[in-house]
Amino acid sequence: MKTIYLFSGLGADYRVFSNLDLSGFQPVHIEWLKPRASESLESYLFRLAEYHQIPKQGALVLGVSFGGLCISELAKYYDFEKMILVSSVKNKFEIPAFIKLARLFSLYKLMPRKPSGMMARKAIHWAFGVKTKEEGALLDVIIQDTAPDFLKWATNQIMHWESVYSPTNCLHIHGEKDRIFPINNVVWDIKIKDGGHFMIYNRGKEISFPIRNFIF
Repeated sequence: MKTIYLFSGLGADYRVFSNLDLSGFQPVHIEWLKPRASESLESYLFRLAEYHQIPKQGALVLGVSFGGLCISELAKYYDFEKMILVSSVKNKFEIPAFIKLARLFSLYKLMPRKPSGMMARKAIHWAFGVKTKEEGALLDVIIQDTAPDFLKWATNQIMHWESVYSPTNCLHIHGEKDRIFPINNVVWDIKIKDGGHFMIYNRGKEISFPIRNFIF
């Protein structure tokens, strides 16, 4: 049974993959490590890959949102057999303008260490494209379970990511209505009609088909 390494998004964990059909594969859920003081993304990812014993050649990897950004960065140094990006970006050119503006004016530094309150929750649900109470409740729990130090560090890494590299042998699946990484900025391979940023969970069964066709 072949192993597939799953990188969840910022403020997410293994639970977002629960609706994917990965039968016939051995999933390894990458658990985020605590970043060291002033640690670069490159240094962090080398440490993360070593911790989870990801082989430098021939691995199957799947990344969602920030997780996709991470495997795109690792692909500069790791010879992945195949990689799948869902609701993510491959390089700095796919980062939307509003994130670049947040960096320019350092607006991201005003973010609370952990979003709380009804208005913050509603804003996050809207941004992720949450459709049901059950999805919203899951997203709330996942975000609350995310370490504030990691959230702050990872947000800073997204804001300052300067990679121009475009990985090869990569399948990029993107939602038509993604509000965090709008599809107009992205060079995608498969577009999911009405898909939002949380489609790895709420459209998991549908997304499973192209993923399985690609990795088999």
